[in-house]
Amino acid sequence: MQDSIQQTLNELRKKYDDKVVGEAHIQFEQLRFGVSEITPDVELLQMLAYSIHNKKPLRVKCGIDPTGSDIHLGHLVPFRKMRQFQDLGHIGVVIIGDYTASIGDPTGLNEARQALDPETIKLNARTYMDQVYTVVDRDRTEVCFQSEWFNDVTLRDVIQWAGQTTVAKLLSHDTFMKRIESGNTLSLHELFYPILQGIDSVYIKADVELGGSDQKFNVLMGRDYQRHRNMRPQVAVLLPIVTGTCGTKKMSKSLGNYIAINDQPFDKFGKIMSIPDRLMGEYFQYLTDITPAEFEQITAGLDKGVLHPNETKKDLAQRIVTFFHGEDVGREMRTQFENVFKKGEVPEDTPTYSCASEDSLINVLVSLGLIDSKKEVRRLLQQNAIGFVDGDKITDESFVINSSSAGKVIKIGKRKFLRIE
Repeated sequence: MQDSIQQTLNELRKKYDDKVVGEAHIQFEQLRFGVSEITPDVELLQMLAYSIHNKKPLRVKCGIDPTGSDIHLGHLVPFRKMRQFQDLGHIGVVIIGDYTASIGDPTGLNEARQALDPETIKLNARTYMDQVYTVVDRDRTEVCFQSEWFNDVTLRDVIQWAGQTTVAKLLSHDTFMKRIESGNTLSLHELFYPILQGIDSVYIKADVELGGSDQKFNVLMGRDYQRHRNMRPQVAVLLPIVTGTCGTKKMSKSLGNYIAINDQPFDKFGKIMSIPDRLMGEYFQYLTDITPAEFEQITAGLDKGVLHPNETKKDLAQRIVTFFHGEDVGREMRTQFENVFKKGEVPEDTPTYSCASEDSLINVLVSLGLIDSKKEVRRLLQQNAIGFVDGDKITDESFVINSSSAGKVIKIGKRKFLRIE
């Protein structure tokens, strides 16, 4: 790859002055740090030089499907890259997939997602963008809804689009192929999902599209459709799928191994501290604003034993909490974590429950929002993950909080506490 980059730089020097080419090369090197793939990489370098020379920012696209109400750190990886483009002077274009969400889009599971009603889509989109704006530059971000163009398409348009690809190509999509091989249903409308995503790039005139490495097929469809309309094809910049806190599977809400944007600062800090040491490099690279030089220094220090893994992990957790909540909160959460887990102290902001209102432990934990569901509480009880601080574990699902619990503190999992009064 390096040879092709050098060759492209030499060719660019014949068209532009050294200052333009030098700046394009600097941007390219910054942007390719932490990505899985740039396809084609030389075209991105050429786009950057053209952009700088003509003072015309690139339009950098990233789509989100408003299928839920909140997002986790893994979802933000492409948007972190978008912010990097924005800081270099380019424009971020966020596509809200309201149209595909309204008809049901394909998943890697054995069936398509259920279609959503318009009100749910609007609500999800609003909460999604509130969270995305924690990363991207609001002033350099355009937000577009698919319905802005797809509500006006005709059957003739749809047939023309469909004629610009083949069934064989669509069925080569990894998601579709697995569904068919496993004998599961694949509906005709699902085959249109990559087509619709590709057409998005035509309407918003994307120069670059960001997506997870599992989105390569869909992103490359955008290149195909732009080429059919004699547009300069977009470059695909693909980002890695972040591993969840469990250390083995991708970060996912359904698997419970995620760190949510809306998690409280102490929960964020604690979840990061729970990851296996081997994930630190991945989290530093994809979930922070670390520079390549810093990243190399940290990973080398860990490999050589110069840096202590636990202290380095605290640095990682502090960086992430600081990004979302500010430096003061980041420092405070580190101090609080050390007090709780090294000195055995209970956090000052621990929620309380009055034993005058007798109720089951399961109901109390869910009603106070300490645990999301009764099913999750039962799972923690079965795993001996709930108990009194400096006391016995609680394993009985019918356990009731009453006057006999007054003055005690219950620890839930590794990071949550409940004080009984």
